[in-house]
Amino acid sequence: MSASIWFLSAALALTGPDNGESPGRRAAGQFEVDNAMVTFIDGGEIDVAAQEPGVLTEVKVREGAEVKAGDKLAQINDSKAQVAKKVAQAEHEVALAEATNDISVRYADKAQEVAHFDFEAHRDANKQAPGSTPKAEMMKLLLQWQKGMLEVDKAQLELDVAKLTAKVKEASVEAADDDIHRRRVLSPIDAVVIEVYRHVGEWVNPGDPIVRVVHMKTVRVEGSLRLADVAQTQVVDRPVTVVATLTGNRSVEFKGQIVFVAPELKAGDKYRVIAEVENREERGAWLLLPGMTPVMKVDAGVAAEKPKASRR
Repeated sequence: MSASIWFLSAALALTGPDNGESPGRRAAGQFEVDNAMVTFIDGGEIDVAAQEPGVLTEVKVREGAEVKAGDKLAQINDSKAQVAKKVAQAEHEVALAEATNDISVRYADKAQEVAHFDFEAHRDANKQAPGSTPKAEMMKLLLQWQKGMLEVDKAQLELDVAKLTAKVKEASVEAADDDIHRRRVLSPIDAVVIEVYRHVGEWVNPGDPIVRVVHMKTVRVEGSLRLADVAQTQVVDRPVTVVATLTGNRSVEFKGQIVFVAPELKAGDKYRVIAEVENREERGAWLLLPGMTPVMKVDAGVAAEKPKASRR
């Protein structure tokens, strides 16, 4: 064997075969995701629809507006619902007044006390002077006392029913209030309005989309990793670095974290990963846009294992 061939063989034995991977990337424990693409996060793209039928009396937003969760986007005519609420409130106030009025209970209680006293007085008188009050009269006095006790029970029952009626009327007020609330078209998420479908004066039915909103503050980047490069267990919840190339060949870096690792393999022994990445706004425009194909690298927290040098 010539000296040159021997030195070449020794060099290959020490460095290992060339497998096409970047030594710098492998040593740092970072693994590039194949076919990375930016998409909306789950629930991040919503057509906000009407819940009740009616005429739109107000559309408060336009394309490009940033809204918070709970912000009003539009208003459906609620005049009839407002009147229904006033009626329900008035009925509740009447029922509440009846539920807190125990005059009937107190009067019935006093009346039965008087009847009881009257009965006892005549009975005591009969003991001292037998026959002073005929037996038939005593039966009437006893009946009057028993009637008084039943009147107390009846008055108490009516008061209890009034309290229950007040609760029913209170529920009617809440239902009327909910009816009003359902005519307010509210944003379900922090988002940007990207399309307004309907305008003031138009009639809408339940389910008709009115405004389309998208969540841009956080986006997701998904792609796949090779099992031969890094195990699924090594990338769970790991940080990622995303580099997007913008207009003018300008590169911008973003940070994020793996939120999903697929428990199955696809063609080429690859598995899918999804990261959530914090987006940034610049001059009123978001930098990471759905459909972009940036470079995403996952920090697996461990360096790739280097091939061992062979011994001769």
